[in-house]
Amino acid sequence: MDPTTSKPLLRRELGLIDSVSIGLGAIIGAGIFVLVGIAAGMAGPSVVLSVILSALSASFTALSFSELGAALPRAGGVYEYGHTLLHPLAGFVMGWMWVFGNIVLGATGSLGFGYYLSLFAPWLDYRASAMLLILTVVALNIAGSKLSASLNNAIVAGKVLTLVLFSIVGLPRIKVDNFSPFLPKGPAAVVSAAALFYFAYIGFPRVSTMAEEVKEPERTIPMAILIALGTSTLIYLLVTVTAVGVAGWERLSRSTAPLGEVAKDLGIGWIVGVGGLLATFSVVLTSAMGQSRVFFAMARNREIPEILSKLHPKLGTPIYSILFSGCVMTTLALTVDVSGLATLTSFLVLASHVLTNLADIRLYAERIEAPFKAPFRPLHALIGLTTSAVLMLSTGAWAVTAGSLVVLFGVVWYTLYTKLRPQAHGMLVFPRS
Repeated sequence: MDPTTSKPLLRRELGLIDSVSIGLGAIIGAGIFVLVGIAAGMAGPSVVLSVILSALSASFTALSFSELGAALPRAGGVYEYGHTLLHPLAGFVMGWMWVFGNIVLGATGSLGFGYYLSLFAPWLDYRASAMLLILTVVALNIAGSKLSASLNNAIVAGKVLTLVLFSIVGLPRIKVDNFSPFLPKGPAAVVSAAALFYFAYIGFPRVSTMAEEVKEPERTIPMAILIALGTSTLIYLLVTVTAVGVAGWERLSRSTAPLGEVAKDLGIGWIVGVGGLLATFSVVLTSAMGQSRVFFAMARNREIPEILSKLHPKLGTPIYSILFSGCVMTTLALTVDVSGLATLTSFLVLASHVLTNLADIRLYAERIEAPFKAPFRPLHALIGLTTSAVLMLSTGAWAVTAGSLVVLFGVVWYTLYTKLRPQAHGMLVFPRS
């Protein structure tokens, strides 16, 4: 409990390795195991450029998250940045978009886990497996962030080794002809595929939502974000080059499990299957972590029911936020085909990143000293804002329309709920240097 405000506070238990692992756990998941095939169908062999373009956009935004995470090490991530530096409504909408996108991501990951598990146990229903996974990660999150992070560390090591092995075995068997012609669908298709593939990167700021539980956050958060993003980018590039080079983009585009298909050709199919299980497990685990912390921060500011900010008296975890996150993910996994919602998730997260970069520009304009300073600031935030906006608008008309409706619903909720609860908190005061 914060003695100055009587608000509940989370325990600082996570070190640098835990924080990097949370980032990698959130990034490397169903995206690379499934979306590489869809993106290859959109762009052809130049999907390699799409991977790089997505990473470049993410890297500029990652610098903004690093500055903001070091300056505002509180639970909630994007929600806190917008709430403090832009406007309470802007912060709520940012958190609303981020949570909605990550709930879909978690539900998608749980179904992906069910699909991969059915490869080893065909008699298991994939939706039942998804539900059991969500129940498991909910229990782990309630038990404590340190326990969840320790398990996530082991899972991340396993899935990273799986993808590295895939690349090592596959690179010598690449056929150069599979990269010709390199741009069969033109440069615009590269941008569209990059917008889709951004889905595979959206977990890089996950640790910022748990900033209140990170030791030495001013130093640890920037390092964790940048290390996790850099490592995942290198792995994604190696895996994409290997997959396209071995199987060809046409074959990848026709497969629902492209890496699994290539792995069978390489004689390591079961290893990649295990890697898929590990990847989807850790995505759902870290997704539940991040969602619950944003709900916790919103409830602490009384913009959603305050019960979601209650902490377990012994474990110190936001138990009701975790349970609520699990319930929503389970409902989606059991009732909706969320596999086609990747572009909507990308739109919502990219829109929140546009506003995050704007918040970082405000940090600079207000001359607020940040413990971590990005090089050439605030140019990185301007580039991150622009590239995020371009990719956001490239997700397609359906995603833009549906995403706008999600935002509108959030605005309506905030307006009505804060009127009914006039004690909802306004902007925080940020001390200037």
